[in-house]
Amino acid sequence: MTPIQFVTRAVGLPWVRWRSDWSAVDCYGLVVLWYRHVLGIELGEVPKTDIAAGLANDPEWIECGPEAGATMFMGWRHGAPSHCGMLVDESTVLHAEGSADQPGSVRVSRLAAMRRLYPEIRFYRRRTKC
Repeated sequence: MTPIQFVTRAVGLPWVRWRSDWSAVDCYGLVVLWYRHVLGIELGEVPKTDIAAGLANDPEWIECGPEAGATMFMGWRHGAPSHCGMLVDESTVLHAEGSADQPGSVRVSRLAAMRRLYPEIRFYRRRTKC
């Protein structure tokens, strides 16, 4: 699946905690789905803790620059990310926002807007793709 095909299919999917399928996703679940369908890499199931556990428990994530296809980890608190998404191209972010209290969905945002919202954004790729 191309990145554009993925974005077209994913936008509007509802946010549901710990999900990563074509019915619903959370932010890390969207990353899992992207890797599975766009890159052909299986990241496994969404950890039933938080995205920080998904990043911390997987040594294959390595920091890289803001390039198309990079995974963005943002909303850093106490050294751990609280949100993530995919950098589709040099200015477009695909991410899923929501919470148990606030329904949400997958959406496209401008990288510039995300940089204003999240003062610290780090970009990562899987070691096998660098």
